[in-house]
Amino acid sequence: MFKRKLMVLISVILVLSMLLALTACSGKKAIGDGDKSSGSTDSSPKGDTSKNDSLKGSPMLPIVKDKLTLRILSPTRADIQLGNDMPVFQELEKRTNIHLEWEILPITNPDEKFNLIMASGDIPDIIGYSNTDLVLKYGMEGNLIPLQDLIKNYAPNIKKALDNPLQGEKLPYKMNVWGEITALDGNVYSIPCLTSSNAIGAVYGIREDWLKKLGLNIPETIDELYNVLKAFKERDPNSNGEQDEIPFIAGQGGKTNTILPIINAFGAHMDLYVDPATDTIKYGPIEESYKEGLAFLNKLYTEGLLEQDYLTATRDQWLSKAGGNKAGFMFVWPGSGFAASNAALQKLNPEFNFTPILPMKSKDGKRYKDSATAGRYVLYRTSISKSNKYPVETIKYLDYLFTEEATILVSYGIEGLHYNMVNGKPVYTDLITKNPEGIDPETARIKDGMFWQALPYQIGWDSHFQAMEKTAPWTIKAWELYRESGIVEAPMPTLMLSEEDHSTRIQISTEIKTYKEPMVDKFIMGVESLNKFDEYVNQIKKSGLDDLLKILNDAYSKYKQAGKN
Repeated sequence: MFKRKLMVLISVILVLSMLLALTACSGKKAIGDGDKSSGSTDSSPKGDTSKNDSLKGSPMLPIVKDKLTLRILSPTRADIQLGNDMPVFQELEKRTNIHLEWEILPITNPDEKFNLIMASGDIPDIIGYSNTDLVLKYGMEGNLIPLQDLIKNYAPNIKKALDNPLQGEKLPYKMNVWGEITALDGNVYSIPCLTSSNAIGAVYGIREDWLKKLGLNIPETIDELYNVLKAFKERDPNSNGEQDEIPFIAGQGGKTNTILPIINAFGAHMDLYVDPATDTIKYGPIEESYKEGLAFLNKLYTEGLLEQDYLTATRDQWLSKAGGNKAGFMFVWPGSGFAASNAALQKLNPEFNFTPILPMKSKDGKRYKDSATAGRYVLYRTSISKSNKYPVETIKYLDYLFTEEATILVSYGIEGLHYNMVNGKPVYTDLITKNPEGIDPETARIKDGMFWQALPYQIGWDSHFQAMEKTAPWTIKAWELYRESGIVEAPMPTLMLSEEDHSTRIQISTEIKTYKEPMVDKFIMGVESLNKFDEYVNQIKKSGLDDLLKILNDAYSKYKQAGKN
């Protein structure tokens, strides 16, 4: 009898154990082994969400066994029809088994529409938007979920990229990526794009053919630049018999901001910057070196070597002059600035061209362009909304985008269609470099879904170099010059401030800017003597500069600690 009862009891226990196991397999599991700080749970009927498997490396493909549709909100371009008809997005869906249902923001006033969507309660699963202020606002209000635990537990490729961005690529500076994306509340609400070519910003260009005609070398120092500009004004390099040349023109209609960078040659800074000697934030426009830079610009303006109407010049006026064989030296973007001006010039004469050159050397031999003109290789890009029922599947999908395989897809497209492997390296086909529709390589790539919008990626130099090798060699030359370490200072850190500190910063910055900007132009034009520079400095300090610097340096101390825990 006892043995029979024992056998029955064992049988019951076994049945109960099996039932419990089945229940556990079909149930819900909190992210991070019960850690609810991520603000979401793992509802996993679509596929395997094993944390341990994910952390072994690349996510298993497909991401889900049964097709999963996720709504995605995205900006767009006027010249591109964004959506699932793009071959690269079709390939991405085939690999991951995740279908994107696109909701497109308008080109005009996208922020207004974005705000309406976020307030509606009907929020798409994935938010692909790069407005840092809005992303942080809606993240801290609870409309976007924190991502740091999801990244830690399910996204090793994203974590690797954030810890060491663009590994192996040549970059002019380093950034604390975790500091850039960590909000004031300590959470991460956006997975960024990391792109090397965006690190540079605007660069200097000079008329190479004018130099050759006048027997001059590329200027290296501020004194050499002055002599070159003087020769451009006096020696008729455009050969029309008139003294109509503009030696130094405000680039792309950029007004003061595209002539002021020349002060870097005096060791000056245009605005706030991080002093490497003290690792603290300082304000360049009150320093003596800034005064020296303004004195040089005043000299150029007084002698007619600087565009006299730089304050009112428009982009169209710039292009008319730069592309009309009248301008000699400028500060413009490597792509759009050189592309537009050189295209116009070479219609006049194939020998005419602007070529990129390095910043002028300062007295101590250093040359750089400062934080105010640096590009940013870290750009806010992709968030997961509170409406998303599949946050783990979504983060695994986003993690796949940072694998080597997906990086090739976003950079080069589909093998056999957009590129072929040559000696172990992807090389674009004629579809990209000699597109049958006659479109440029940049547009050809974006048209088929490369450099996907709304989703994050990490892209190095090679694909850009390949695409522009024949169509824009001056852009490649600019990147090659300026990507060398130390030539471009890192941009100002993205500092997270409390509402009170942010309000104080806006108030003080606005008061300083309202006074400073017209005074700078008055100094350059000689309306005000630089003998009044000390008065100018005192007025800026009275506006609350010391309080502003304290707020920023306190935030900078926290910024440097982000990602270390």
